[in-house]
Amino acid sequence: MDIISELESEFEALRAGQADNKIAEVIRVEHLGGTSFLGSLVVGIDFVAGTGNQQLLVFPTNAVAMISANVMPELQQKSLSDLLAAQRNPVRVYFSLRNQVRKGWLLSEHGPWLRIAAERKVVWCPIAVVTLIEVSAVENL
Repeated sequence: MDIISELESEFEALRAGQADNKIAEVIRVEHLGGTSFLGSLVVGIDFVAGTGNQQLLVFPTNAVAMISANVMPELQQKSLSDLLAAQRNPVRVYFSLRNQVRKGWLLSEHGPWLRIAAERKVVWCPIAVVTLIEVSAVENL
């Protein structure tokens, strides 16, 4: 099972309220936006991801200051671009602009550039300024 499928299945199980019988270590990740506590940590080539607050949280490596864990997971040969390209759900993106964090919805990924719907317009920003990516399930009511 590849990293993207594994993360998606863990996210779906979390969303469905299915508890895994194993006790997962909660990992503390300090990043540019603060501190997050993640379960099921995965480390890719240029990102760190895990489940937290009923979401899949993804941090580009350049936004991570420190990870507190007993054991670091094995490095997966997947990139942030691979992860973003595989998403079907709406993806919330937080990015830094002049030391101010902005947010928007990911529309598409084009190499090092992300096309984002933000502030009632479409903007393009490099992945390098992204501080957090949230993958959330959206229920159609």
